[in-house]
Amino acid sequence: MSQNSENPGRKRISVVTAVLNGEKYIRETINSVLQQEGDFEIEYIIRDGASTDKTLEIIREFGDRIIVVSEKDASPQEAINKGLDMATGDILCWLNADDRFEENALSAVLDEFNKHPEKQWLYGRCRIIDQDGTVIRKFVTLYKNTMGYFFSQNVLLCENFINQPSTFWTRQIWEQSQPLSSKYKAAWDYHLWLKMSAISSPIVVRKYLANFRRHPGSISETHYVKQFKEELEIGKIYGSHWHNFIHNLNRLKTVWIYSLMNKTRAKN
Repeated sequence: MSQNSENPGRKRISVVTAVLNGEKYIRETINSVLQQEGDFEIEYIIRDGASTDKTLEIIREFGDRIIVVSEKDASPQEAINKGLDMATGDILCWLNADDRFEENALSAVLDEFNKHPEKQWLYGRCRIIDQDGTVIRKFVTLYKNTMGYFFSQNVLLCENFINQPSTFWTRQIWEQSQPLSSKYKAAWDYHLWLKMSAISSPIVVRKYLANFRRHPGSISETHYVKQFKEELEIGKIYGSHWHNFIHNLNRLKTVWIYSLMNKTRAKN
């Protein structure tokens, strides 16, 4: 990894957030980034898609601690790609405008990369929270933790067990695997994991690094059927017939479980 030219002994972590009319959660997301502490510099880039609510007003409260670009973009992927292209950090990631980091997450990430300098990306654990910040779907989290306890590309080709908010990578592997594809509307992160795993196996961090928020307006809540269908399509690019067969069984199982959870929640 390259080093910060201003301080050769200190790494820089670049975090990108793409947002459009995200006033409800954006302050919480920003605070979770800027409150990170450790022996590193944070470069926080927010790409705003020309919001019409109070999003920009909230972002600008933080002054020059954030690099802000506000302009219309064609998709979240385009905004994130542009943000990552702007980034100057040694370690890169994106954090959605309704998610948040755990305390000391970035310090843990840097420690792992320092321990394993030959590695180019990592993933950690992630709690699922609701619109009020309450931890939910603990059994889903347990399932993902179990599936991803050790990394296996064969398992990843059969099911996406990697949580996007708790995944980080080096500039080197991003330059090899970019950009995020605009072809996919809900599963572009899975596409990136498979591209990166074809280059290098990740570090597995058995710590909680982030919180992923499910709420009525989130992509994962409203488009989960499409998401899992896209993941199956993406898996076919990299996997064998048997990978695809197992992945389709997992897709059917997961869609059924999510549909059942939504029906149960609606009754309550």
